[in-house]
Amino acid sequence: MQGSLPVRRRALRVASASAILVFAFLLYGVEQLPIWPAELVHSPHVIQTGEELVYEVTWTLFKLGQIRLKTVRSTVENGEVRYTCVAFIDSYRGLPFIDFHSISSTFMDSTLYSIESHSIENRKGEWWKRIYRFDKSARLFITEHDWLKDLKSEPYKPPSFDTLRIAWEKFQDGISLFYYARAHVHEKKSVAVPTIVNGKPGRTLFYFTGSKKIETIDSVPDPIRVVELEGKAEFEGVFGLTGDFKGWFTDDEAAVPVRAQMKVILGNINIELIGWDRKGWSPPQEP
Repeated sequence: MQGSLPVRRRALRVASASAILVFAFLLYGVEQLPIWPAELVHSPHVIQTGEELVYEVTWTLFKLGQIRLKTVRSTVENGEVRYTCVAFIDSYRGLPFIDFHSISSTFMDSTLYSIESHSIENRKGEWWKRIYRFDKSARLFITEHDWLKDLKSEPYKPPSFDTLRIAWEKFQDGISLFYYARAHVHEKKSVAVPTIVNGKPGRTLFYFTGSKKIETIDSVPDPIRVVELEGKAEFEGVFGLTGDFKGWFTDDEAAVPVRAQMKVILGNINIELIGWDRKGWSPPQEP
């Protein structure tokens, strides 16, 4: 991966965090929206084992890095479907003051709500690992922090723990939001989705408009049929992320996100699809 941009580490963390969520890190806001029922059955065509989507994050004309999302597996446990998805975030080489690399994974139920999630991030040559678990009976969200010398080694010191008491039975994490939005983008509703990211509670506001448009991206030569999604981030001080955001998903059963825009401390960032591997799929063209 090649590129150059003299921007501070904080700027890339903004972009990277935004890209994983694609749609939001949110704390409680004043706007009241209905909570989307967790039992709602998602589109059966969104999740495809082996699917891999690659996105590039840009700020103005500068290319910051890539995000690669992969659907690793689907299993059945005690009669319930479970999905495992992974996101890899890497800054481009040659960026002064920036060397950001992380791997995050989520384990989702059949309604695409998070059951458990893991993340590991490079910090000054070491790896900071976090494991997020939910004790449903006690309503406790537990974060385990570990430090590793490299990705193959065991933690070199005892773990530390944070706990958070929450009222929800189900919620989203950063990666599961990506798939959840895909499953519901063809709906016409406004909803508030309980969300926990980096161990902090919040909500994601989705405005599913069902608005159909034509969009162009560099990786596809012809215009693409898309469905537009709008949302709003209401919070203070989380990577500078705030305000309105938009996303454009293919107008088909796969509902692949092709582009997203978000506001961060430096202005607007753009997240655009640059590669994909999904069996039997190609972006729907303008008729």
